[in-house]
Amino acid sequence: MDTVLFNDVCLFKNNKTIIYGQYLNVKPSIKTNSPLHFNVIFCKNRNDFYIEINGRVTRIDEITFTYGDNDVTIKDIVIGFPFEKCNLELNADSVIVSTMCKDYSSRLEEWIEYNLRLGVSGIVLFDNDENKKNKINEPSGQLTNNGSTSDICKKYNGKVWRVNFNYSPFRKKHWNTIQRITLSIGVNAFREKCGKIALIDADEFIHIPTKGNLIEFLSTYKGKTVTIRSNILTNKSNNDTINNNILDLCQYVGENKYTKTILDTRQISPMEFIVSPHEHRKQIILPKDEIIHYHCWVNSRCKYDETMEKIECLNC
Repeated sequence: MDTVLFNDVCLFKNNKTIIYGQYLNVKPSIKTNSPLHFNVIFCKNRNDFYIEINGRVTRIDEITFTYGDNDVTIKDIVIGFPFEKCNLELNADSVIVSTMCKDYSSRLEEWIEYNLRLGVSGIVLFDNDENKKNKINEPSGQLTNNGSTSDICKKYNGKVWRVNFNYSPFRKKHWNTIQRITLSIGVNAFREKCGKIALIDADEFIHIPTKGNLIEFLSTYKGKTVTIRSNILTNKSNNDTINNNILDLCQYVGENKYTKTILDTRQISPMEFIVSPHEHRKQIILPKDEIIHYHCWVNSRCKYDETMEKIECLNC
C-alpha cells in the first residue's frame, strides 16, 4: 500500500472535512465514486497531503489512488473527529505542547509533571502504543513498565488530552514520518484555541534559567514564533534503571545539538503544513541564557565522557 489515510484523526473547519494522508514515493491522483466536492492539497516539502471535502462527512464509500497505470482503492472509510472531545481549558494566551509517543511509561509521568510545573497550559499527546512495528530508541538499562500511555494520561484529566494514533510508517521508513504528520494535525486542530504550541518530544525538557513560568516568559514574545537552542544531557552509567528519574540521572552536558520551536498561532497560516519541529520560516532564535531545550539521551544512546560538565538537576 503506497498511501495511508489518517481518517481516525480528522478535522472539521470552516464547514470542511479535513483528512490527512501520506504517500510513499509517487504522488497519486485521487478520485472517489461518492458525490463529494473535494480538493487535494499536497505539501511541497514532504510526502504529505490532505483532502478537503465540502461539508461534514462521517463515511466515504471508497477513494481510489492512481499511480500511473496502477489503481489502489480503499473502501468503507469511517471519519473520526476526536479533537471535538478535547477537554483542555484553553484561551488565547495558553501555551500547549503537542507531541507523539509510544511505549514510554518508564519516563512519561515525570515529563508531564515537569511541563505542568513549568506552566504549560495543557498537553496534547498522540498515543502510538498500538503501533507494534517500531521500537523506541532506549538502549541498555531496565525500562520500568508503569502501564500504558492511556493509563498515565488518565491521571492528568483536564491537563493532558490523549488522542489514539495507532498508525505505523511505511515499510522501511523511519518512525518520524508518522510523527511528522501529527505536527500538522495537532497544530491545525488547536491553532485557534491557544497562543503558542511547543513541538517537543517526551525526552525533551524546556528550561528557563531564571526559573520563570513559561507563559510569563513567552508573553514577552507575543506574536512571535521562538526557536530554542539545545544541548544533549546524558547519565554517567550505561545501564541505569529508568523509572521517571531522567532528570536525576541526566546531569552531564553533551554536544550542542538540535533546536526546537514554539509556534505562535498568529504566525501560522490556515491549514499550513508543519514540516519540521526544529525551525519555522517566521522564527526568532533565542539565546541559551534566556531559555534552553535539553534532549535527554540515557545510557549508551549518548555515552558519558569525563570531560562533560555536570549541571544541577533541572528538578531543583
